[in-house]
Amino acid sequence: MRHHTGIVSIALFTGIILAGCSTIRTRTPEGSDVTMNEKEFAVYVEHVFRHHNRILNELITSEETSMGTGDIDADDLEEAETDMIRTCDPLNEIVAAEAEQRHASFSTILKLADVVPECESRTRELEALLHPTPSSLTDTPAGKKDGKDSGASDEPATHTAP
Repeated sequence: MRHHTGIVSIALFTGIILAGCSTIRTRTPEGSDVTMNEKEFAVYVEHVFRHHNRILNELITSEETSMGTGDIDADDLEEAETDMIRTCDPLNEIVAAEAEQRHASFSTILKLADVVPECESRTRELEALLHPTPSSLTDTPAGKKDGKDSGASDEPATHTAP
């Protein structure tokens, strides 16, 4: 697939530029520092890009039904969408440039190590608005067995940064 190869090559190229060697220093969406090799960073970039696009697609298809039924606050949703689009713009710019067989600006490429974790964080925030946890499920002991946690986590299943 063309885009997969393009995203990986962009991330690898960016990694070489950012690190000058085989490691890339970035951070997790939670803010912890992390060092990845080129391949790990390329996989991470691709995963965040695909997750971001999946949530955008969900937003497009769910806006009519969720907002129409009042399940989602329109102002919160619009603010989260705007934040995510603004934050993820450099990542989208790089992928669009690759798809059009042109090079993204050097300054945009240099931003990638900082932008990708922030994009993932904003994407998670929008995802949480699209998939709210009903309070009735979190207020009951349904996730516990004999008073002990069943292992279910309140955190999203989309944690991607190592």
